[in-house]
Amino acid sequence: MKQSLQTAFSCSSFLLSYPEIGWRETLTELQEEMEAIEQDDVKASLTAFIKQALNKTNDQLIDGYVYTFDFGKKTNMYLTYMNTGEQRERGIELLELKQHYKKSGFEVTDKELPDYLPLLLEFFANANEQDSEPIMSKYKENIQALHVQLKEAGSMYEPILAAVLLAIDTWGVQTN
Repeated sequence: MKQSLQTAFSCSSFLLSYPEIGWRETLTELQEEMEAIEQDDVKASLTAFIKQALNKTNDQLIDGYVYTFDFGKKTNMYLTYMNTGEQRERGIELLELKQHYKKSGFEVTDKELPDYLPLLLEFFANANEQDSEPIMSKYKENIQALHVQLKEAGSMYEPILAAVLLAIDTWGVQTN
């Protein structure tokens, strides 16, 4: 079951990544990978997003992504920003998260901050349980808050966050 959920996290990470040229064309391959997801509700949520994405042009996908995640203070994917904004405490939390990744053997680059949701989901997809569960627990409420904002905005990205939360709940993680 956990491996199936890790596949869901990996697929969600990809679906939340910037839709650069070629991104849309890989969605069919991703659907094949999603067959390994045993949880029907998780798979259905991800499939709902893919159906919407396939009905958009590359330009529409890029515009929607930028509008949703780059310009929306309440819908940005930097999870620690919700707690501290640009305060000093955020830097400490980012450093702790980066150290946790490193201690877990998960290599990150300086391309993205460690609290970037697609990166966090990639960590969940690859880390062992004892390393990923505390992070899932710590940031579950932040993911829930982002989900609510996307739902209220009628965002096409809402089903992805729904799938992530279903996967975290199925994993059995409680919030801190």
